[in-house]
Amino acid sequence: MDAEQNMIPISIHVEGIDTPDKAEKWLLSQAADVRETTFVDHEGKLMQKPVAREGAFVDPAARLIGGMIIMPGCYIGPYSVIRLDEKSDPQPLIIGEKSNIQDGAIVHSTCTNIGRRVIIAHQAIVHGAHVEDDVTIYIQAVADGEGTVIGAGSFLHHGSYVGKGLEIAPNSYIGPGVRVLDQNDADGLPQVPENLKGLREDVLMDNISHCERYLSMNEK
Repeated sequence: MDAEQNMIPISIHVEGIDTPDKAEKWLLSQAADVRETTFVDHEGKLMQKPVAREGAFVDPAARLIGGMIIMPGCYIGPYSVIRLDEKSDPQPLIIGEKSNIQDGAIVHSTCTNIGRRVIIAHQAIVHGAHVEDDVTIYIQAVADGEGTVIGAGSFLHHGSYVGKGLEIAPNSYIGPGVRVLDQNDADGLPQVPENLKGLREDVLMDNISHCERYLSMNEK
């Protein structure tokens, strides 16, 4: 199956936009990233779609639903799901350059930012959290809830959990299976160990290579 068949638009509601003419005028007034992901369908409805920029790879078995922009160098792995069907804001999700969302990972709900060089590993879940640059959300880790911010350079190790509405400071480390349930827990987190920075760099470079290799294969 062609990857584009797995990139699915959904309708969006904007207050006061109830005719095709109003929809077209509203769209023309929006910022460039909204215009890039939004269109008016044959019934006059506002729709938002996933957009993969040139140099990004989306596996045919991934499922992308709603308004998002996948930036160059990103790798979206098989059976990952990025679903944005609960956002009230027309601002699309931006997945920053050279980030990867690996096999079976889920990004859902109200997210509007996943930073550059982010790793969302196998079966990890980002459920509404804002994820800054250089974050690692390792295997089966969970960043839960609207209002949660994962600070730049942080590392959520396998099976860890960050609760709703929490702010994780930059370069914080959450160990395997650790549950961060309130802001006091979040404020007391240690810094990322040096040895994990090397692991992260290896995983990041592997997935950048995956992107380049699969794009090259598609060109043949």
